[in-house]
Amino acid sequence: MHVVNADWTYIPGGHTADDLCQRARELLPSGVFAHVIGGAGEERTLAANRAGFGRYRLLPRVLVDVAEVDTSVNILGTKLDAPIFTSPTGVINMVHPESESGIARGAAAAGVGFILSDMSSVTLEEVAAAAAPARWQQIFWRPDREIMADLVERGERAGYKAVVLSVDVGEVARRRIVRTGYRLPVEDGVANLKRYGSSEWQSRVRDRGHDADDDVSLSWKNVEWLKSIVHVPLLLKGITSPPDARRAVDAGVDGIIVSNHGGRHLDGGPGTIEVLEEILHAVGGKIPVLIDGGVRRASDIAIALSLGAAAVGLGSPVVCALACGGADVVSGFLEDLVADLRRALGVLGAPNVAGLTRDHVSRIDQYVPDTALGPFLPAR
Repeated sequence: MHVVNADWTYIPGGHTADDLCQRARELLPSGVFAHVIGGAGEERTLAANRAGFGRYRLLPRVLVDVAEVDTSVNILGTKLDAPIFTSPTGVINMVHPESESGIARGAAAAGVGFILSDMSSVTLEEVAAAAAPARWQQIFWRPDREIMADLVERGERAGYKAVVLSVDVGEVARRRIVRTGYRLPVEDGVANLKRYGSSEWQSRVRDRGHDADDDVSLSWKNVEWLKSIVHVPLLLKGITSPPDARRAVDAGVDGIIVSNHGGRHLDGGPGTIEVLEEILHAVGGKIPVLIDGGVRRASDIAIALSLGAAAVGLGSPVVCALACGGADVVSGFLEDLVADLRRALGVLGAPNVAGLTRDHVSRIDQYVPDTALGPFLPAR
């Protein structure tokens, strides 16, 4: 049992992702909760991420020896007990004092992967000390290449096993948080970037003067440059179109993450599961394809894996778990998810993750509404 407080307890196997997010809604200020689970505009993309899984049904295969079921995988040299990552989410010290370190510890206890946002509340070095060996580093593009190079070097020194560059960036969309009047404490909360505002760094910038290699906007030439300086696998996060997937392969990146930033950037875009098969076809098996957006339960994970995804990421449910009781609840939720996935593979007749194939899922013509959407849709 993971005791959260006197009137609420996390019961292993007894709480769903939506239970945790409903509890987080009760615990957190409305603006903080809106930041955790809100999307862009009228949140149609946010809803599509969830509802997209309703287009698929799982098809068990019988008379298969599943006396032993193995959920472990190795993705780009990172060994996991299950093909699950916690997706990068920034500035979450306002959710729980343990912040990103709590998620890292919870992920480590459950044997799943952890991706740290470069907008984290604590430094990447501090999080690395939180015992999450299967950790990757997410970064946004910044026009100063010296800062980019330093972030990557710091990550490699701290033992992060891959770099994840978010490419679905641009103008920040109006999100649910705006309606609450809450303003994110970004200036005080982004620990990784504080050193670059120091007098030492500012003097280095002045001494260097204008650098023609500094690029304000992110483009494929920046991806090529970043690939040339990293010594660990490089993945692009935010791919939702087949042409971009093919371009990523041509650019020599090591993997892609099909993602729409949790529905936070474009209102009206497709749910990630809707475009997964097209992107997999475009990639042609040359690099691993991961996915996040809308994943809440083991059956969602099984659907994505059956379609061909190498692993899945979960963002807001994990942050909600953190809000409910720190690392203990995060680990409990993720351990339950791994156990549920193991049971799902057994019922589906897949002794291991590689045993899941396209034959394990069927696509139906219409969405089946997700009755558990409540905490994730805007209040009307």
